[in-house]
Amino acid sequence: MNIISSLCIAFCFVLLGVNRVLNIKRNTLSLYEAVKFINMVKNNIRFSSMNYDDLIECGKKEKFSFINFNDGVRLSEYASEKARREFLGFVNKIGTTDSVGQLSLCDEYTERFKAFYNESAGNEKGKVNVVISISVLSVVCVLILGG
Repeated sequence: MNIISSLCIAFCFVLLGVNRVLNIKRNTLSLYEAVKFINMVKNNIRFSSMNYDDLIECGKKEKFSFINFNDGVRLSEYASEKARREFLGFVNKIGTTDSVGQLSLCDEYTERFKAFYNESAGNEKGKVNVVISISVLSVVCVLILGG
């Protein structure tokens, strides 16, 4: 019984590690999609002079994986709280000024989200390595102490 429970606990640590690694990667992907969305908005304002509702419809058609269009436009829960607040600020400001103001707003938020993305992508490998190391260490400890 002791070996079976140790194996179950070790398996849980493996699953926790995999889940955390996937969440780290999803954070980076959600920031990448935010940059893509902002660029899509900018291009549609520049070339098509779309209004807010048409921009949202165009965003829905793009089928973003980490941007939710059901209850307003929101960035995925996988993104950091700061990135979600910034994204919501961007969405709330779109459509409130003329085309030139909206284009400069898109440029400003593109730079912000590129910085978020670059920081996340730069830290991703280190975080993944730490999570994998802790997960493996936990599994080894459980197997040694429980077996």
